[in-house]
Amino acid sequence: MASTFRLPVLKFLAACIAIICGLAAALLVAGQPDDSDTTLTVDATVIVTATGCRNNLGRGVGTFINPQHVLTSAHTIAGATEITITHRSWHEPGSIVAFDPTNDLAIVKVQASHDSQVPLAKQSIEPSTLPIKGSVVVIRENEIVRQPVVVRRAVSINTEDIYVEHPVTRPGYELQGDIQRGDSGALVTVAGEGVGVVWSKSRTSPTRAWVIDPIAGGDVMTTQLTQGLGRDIDITRC
Repeated sequence: MASTFRLPVLKFLAACIAIICGLAAALLVAGQPDDSDTTLTVDATVIVTATGCRNNLGRGVGTFINPQHVLTSAHTIAGATEITITHRSWHEPGSIVAFDPTNDLAIVKVQASHDSQVPLAKQSIEPSTLPIKGSVVVIRENEIVRQPVVVRRAVSINTEDIYVEHPVTRPGYELQGDIQRGDSGALVTVAGEGVGVVWSKSRTSPTRAWVIDPIAGGDVMTTQLTQGLGRDIDITRC
């Protein structure tokens, strides 16, 4: 009687162990970085070069967020008479199709379609999930490099517009990572989606930086992409 009862119990325990092991394996795989996402982000990253503003050369980082649109910082291309998008062995001229001097965000369009893109997240990061690990692709000695970062907390960035005329508040995040001068415009990604655009590194901490939330701060660009830049936007102004 005892042996007859013990057999179903042992089978049940074995089934439970198999289920638990299967779930653990699935969670382990889900927690590992996706190599295809890494390659995609690197391939979608470009150098944005602007000439024409006081004869200076502006340079920053940009990312294809769809086949023809590169998201970058507005201050990098303000007043440009010529914009060049460069990715490793090729370069192509670009034109401004969205420009927000308040949130320091801009979109440059190229004529040829690019195969690799990084979509923006559908919504901003839920603050209760922070801090969270992510990555950013930057340029180091003309090489495209992926850096690990941590999005620490959501913040309101109190600063001035790109012309240093009016106080503004930008939605963004505090970032922990190796951000250097020239990384402006680089896209911070979490789980393969864009969540922030590098704005500035901290003056007091070498591993702290600030990024702008292009979802919460993207309304102006969204309107411009459908209705045009509008008369109140002067992209020739330095």
